[in-house]
Amino acid sequence: MKNKFHHNNHQGNDYYNNNNTNVPIVDYEGIIVPLLEKAEKGKKNIVLLTTGAFNPIHRMHIEILNIAYKYLLSLKDYNVLCAFISPSADCYVKYKRPPNFPFELRCKMVEASIEEFKRENKEKDKVNIYLNKWEGSHNFFIDFPDVITEIQYELSKFGEIKLLYVCGIDHYIKCIYCFDKNVIAIDREPYKINENDYRFKSNEAKLKFIIKDKNAAPFSSTSIKDSYEKNDLETIKQCTYSEVYSMIIEYLDSLNPEKHQEKNYEEINKEQQQHKDF
Repeated sequence: MKNKFHHNNHQGNDYYNNNNTNVPIVDYEGIIVPLLEKAEKGKKNIVLLTTGAFNPIHRMHIEILNIAYKYLLSLKDYNVLCAFISPSADCYVKYKRPPNFPFELRCKMVEASIEEFKRENKEKDKVNIYLNKWEGSHNFFIDFPDVITEIQYELSKFGEIKLLYVCGIDHYIKCIYCFDKNVIAIDREPYKINENDYRFKSNEAKLKFIIKDKNAAPFSSTSIKDSYEKNDLETIKQCTYSEVYSMIIEYLDSLNPEKHQEKNYEEINKEQQQHKDF
């Protein structure tokens, strides 16, 4: 199987934008240059990236970036400048388990998650996260190795900066032949790995890290959809940030007016029962 990480035929913004003029140009200079000015000299500069449908985004999509950030800081050899979240295009997401959230709404949920993450984590040592709309703004599918190649190309304009792809161990297992370097995989339940298998061993020389973290909760976008169908709104609240929760419920209710009405009846009956008990 060909390893896409080794292709050098970079297409670039010009190629992709000629096919879709609505694609925004990411302001890498505005993001990266100020961070480089603050970076500690003599350390390797790293940028993190995670991609996916984020259909919808949940807390672990944000948390795995912070887990990776803190792990790299603990090694003392790296400046982690920032992290990018790159949502997939609608043409890819439409084949996911429905209901599916449109790209612009998914982007709004990513931005809301980033802002709430900042408010919840006011300590100095937290990862700087940015939404990257380049991939998902296209009207055709761009696979994650090509997203990596594109962003690494853009980062190379500012000096020696390595891009590390961050994912859960489940994604790493599915795409294991693509990952011989430049990856941080977060080992989480319920996935079990063979620790004697060399593919699951960290190799710092290749910038490959397999991290175990007890805080890596087994949230998933599918479980959010399942919880909505079961009217288990409390689980959705646990999986997501508060503003994102509101966006999810509002959108899914708009697709399911009968369910929304049924839910309102349940809430009214619950309030009436509480009033009677009082």
